[in-house]
Amino acid sequence: MNTETIRARLHDAMHHSHRNATEEELAEVGALVLTVVAAVTAELAEVIAELSARVTALESAAGA
Repeated sequence: MNTETIRARLHDAMHHSHRNATEEELAEVGALVLTVVAAVTAELAEVIAELSARVTALESAAGA
């Protein structure tokens, strides 16, 4: 799914279009948002783990 499709679906779901979003469309957008949040959270966890490992290595090198 590309960025424009996501933008369009969110736009429609927020009732800014000529029609109101259906419950099904809102559920789909909600699921999509949760998927994006989960992916960002996973990436952030990897970054934090890598930074933690680097800090530990620097602290060990400084203490040696």
